[in-house]
Amino acid sequence: MCLPSPPTAGMDSPPDCTHHKSGMHPLLSPCWKQTENDCTLDHVLRSIGAALHRKESRVTKGKRLVLTPAGQIEVEEFEVPVPAANQLLVRTSLTQVSAGSEMNGIRRRRTASPAEQASFTPEGLGYTAIGVVEEAGSEIDQVAVGDRVLCSGNHSTHWLITPELEASEVVIPQQYNVQKLPDDLTDVEVAFCVLGDVALHGVRRAQIQIGESVAVHGLGVVGLLALQLCRLVGAQPLIGVDLVEERLDLARQLGASHLVDAGSQDVAEEIRAHTQLPWRWRGALPSMLPGSGAEVQLHCTSFIGNYPTMIKAAADRGRIILVGATSGSIPIESNELFRREIVMTGSYQTGMSDTHPYWPWTRVRNQHVILDLIRRRELQTEPLVSHVVPYTEAPDLFDRMMSGHEGWLSVFFTWD
Repeated sequence: MCLPSPPTAGMDSPPDCTHHKSGMHPLLSPCWKQTENDCTLDHVLRSIGAALHRKESRVTKGKRLVLTPAGQIEVEEFEVPVPAANQLLVRTSLTQVSAGSEMNGIRRRRTASPAEQASFTPEGLGYTAIGVVEEAGSEIDQVAVGDRVLCSGNHSTHWLITPELEASEVVIPQQYNVQKLPDDLTDVEVAFCVLGDVALHGVRRAQIQIGESVAVHGLGVVGLLALQLCRLVGAQPLIGVDLVEERLDLARQLGASHLVDAGSQDVAEEIRAHTQLPWRWRGALPSMLPGSGAEVQLHCTSFIGNYPTMIKAAADRGRIILVGATSGSIPIESNELFRREIVMTGSYQTGMSDTHPYWPWTRVRNQHVILDLIRRRELQTEPLVSHVVPYTEAPDLFDRMMSGHEGWLSVFFTWD
């Protein structure tokens, strides 16, 4: 007689059954229990039947987006992995584009020389995915089959996670990140906790005080989330800077007190004009207007060409926080940084998976703060959504995004 394989994780089986844990087949086990003291053949048959049904109905082929060496986006088929005992498999329903990181990767490949392109390998894109746990190994206890979760998966129908790798120092968060999600927020709403965490970390790094002047450069998703967070912590005046009229208008709706069109106005002069104070700091440089300049500036764009402008727009001892994903180099005037004591600080959350004595705000804690603000409608996300489209439209939509900033904002792909 050929018996079916022993039950796997996700079967309707008792977690405390020692015979099950030992690997003994349920039909041979003297104690296949529904409760501690209740053993029924019906339970055995239902459990085996459920396992056989899952085995027969298991999807073995998935789809994912791939960035080619030439910088093109393609939809690729792949074998859906079978999770090991210490792994779980998420069936993705929605992924969100991180425009700065993903478009930087595309741009780098499209502008590379043929020799450089030859050195690239195909890779995945994205790090924000919502889905349901489809399979879970026997050692997984923090989530269960059927739980709705957030993970750091690429744009893909499925994502394999190994939670225990969080303790390792040689893997990336995409391999282990998984969080069970609340039921009172939609997939689109909860997805914003990832980019919201990016924005919130930048605001925390700025240490904004009530009444300080703040300018947000770049009004994409991260910039508009950061602008709202600056409003919540009491920034005034709160200045939004961008090239796109629609994004400037949206910034006004979300709390900006002043707007600067970087395409038609002198950004440094406009920021200084909006930040006049009725006194002059002792020792201020003679060339400065009395009390002018933004005390805090958040750089929320991948464009680094405006670094010199931000230095000119800064107040004495002004703080510039680099939030956007950037690459490359640009010359800046070091003497102005030195004499005016301007501080430029990166905001990347290095090592922020765990708390530190000097910094308690981990990624997970920030994400819970963002979800709470969304739940209480103090942080608006609906106005930021421009596209929720099937993944099959991704190649064309990425090309459109690469052609300019107009006509899109936060982009989501569905994977049904």
